[in-house]
Amino acid sequence: MHAPAPALPPTAPHAAPADHAACRAAIRAGSKSFYAASLLLPARVRRPAYGLYAFCRCADDAVDEIRGPARRRAAVEALGERLARAYAGRPADGPADRALADVVAEHAIPEALPRALLEGLAWDAEGRRYADLPALAAYAARVAGTVGAMMTLIMGRRAPEV
Repeated sequence: MHAPAPALPPTAPHAAPADHAACRAAIRAGSKSFYAASLLLPARVRRPAYGLYAFCRCADDAVDEIRGPARRRAAVEALGERLARAYAGRPADGPADRALADVVAEHAIPEALPRALLEGLAWDAEGRRYADLPALAAYAARVAGTVGAMMTLIMGRRAPEV
């Protein structure tokens, strides 16, 4: 367990250039399709996109790579704590966490969006199966739709129809 991060104002920059480079490298190695697509993004969007996606990728991996329902539930709970720390301006000690803290503050991303992602990951942890298309759509909205919604905010688009 890491010692609590020092209290910082939520708007203070948390991520150093090395953190952003680590997020970019993690995406380049672990999410090749997103990395390729990210090269089409404007430069002002690319860096926060890497930070956001690095946290989402780490979160997904944290649940998928663990065996046993109890351990998977514990992983989701730990992710919830990491998310709370990022929103409080006291990110956990890791490049993706520090980058996420900056991204959510700079782009005013409502906490409900990444919380919904964690809910979808909790469904993964439970081993939930989807009997019909509406149930599958509810899952997809959480694990993919939330990332898309957060990306629109990073791109500066806040209109409901977007």
